[in-house]
Amino acid sequence: MIRCFALFLLISATCAFAGDVIAVIKSPSTVYRLKGSNGAFLGQIQPSGGAISVGCDGDVIAVLNSHGVISRYNAATGAFIGQNQPSGGPLTDVQVSGGVMIVRSAHVASRYNARTGAFLGQSQF
Repeated sequence: MIRCFALFLLISATCAFAGDVIAVIKSPSTVYRLKGSNGAFLGQIQPSGGAISVGCDGDVIAVLNSHGVISRYNAATGAFIGQNQPSGGPLTDVQVSGGVMIVRSAHVASRYNARTGAFLGQSQF
């Protein structure tokens, strides 16, 4: 988390850190993949619709775009895995942890399998 905070200060972007991969929103049209241990550039992802939020668990990078679509990528290679388009109002952010992708809107958190995109349920708060 300290590495993510330091990168945030350096490049003024949101980021997610897990395992040895950091996913950083460099601009709305570009997400950088960096090696967590030394900051080496691993490549970039250019999600359609721009990037609002990014989540990473070291295996999967999930990017929420301005159209409410979640695009999933392999964290190590940057290869596209698939998309989800959750319902439930304007989406605010995406997080990935332990193979589970959590997508939040104002009062709902929806859970998905990060690798397959299968719906796992939702919680209202």
